[in-house]
Amino acid sequence: MIDSIISRLSDSSAGDTPWLSVEGLLDLSELESRSQQRFPKLYVIELTEHARPDVRGSGPALQSLQAEIGVICLMSKRNGACPSLWPLREAVRSRLFGFVPQSGNNSDSSEGSQHGYEPLWLNGGGLLKINAGHVAWLDKFMTEYTAQAAQ
Repeated sequence: MIDSIISRLSDSSAGDTPWLSVEGLLDLSELESRSQQRFPKLYVIELTEHARPDVRGSGPALQSLQAEIGVICLMSKRNGACPSLWPLREAVRSRLFGFVPQSGNNSDSSEGSQHGYEPLWLNGGGLLKINAGHVAWLDKFMTEYTAQAAQ
């Protein structure tokens, strides 16, 4: 799913992009160790996943899961002034709000499967970090999918 979102944000055929690059991130602590010389930049990260109870009650388990994805917008600060993050965030929203990510797992066998994701919806966001060189904002998106256990 993350690769699908990165591809969507990196697609230059969808119009001008106000960011220079898009990368995946495994952990928020990795943000500091990444080279931050070219801005603005986006990072996509899996944040949380929550499962709902089995909907069948008997037979192989069938559960709905909600996945929360984060997009970190990183911009440079110049001369102590914080730039407006809104144009960058609005461009991310226009690409992702309502977008249906691909799972990369099209299996639908009785050996266990994952069914497609629902369209992404907004789930808030907030200021992540401000330091001497850059400002980071985290926007969150949610999706839902269904998983079926092997028999």
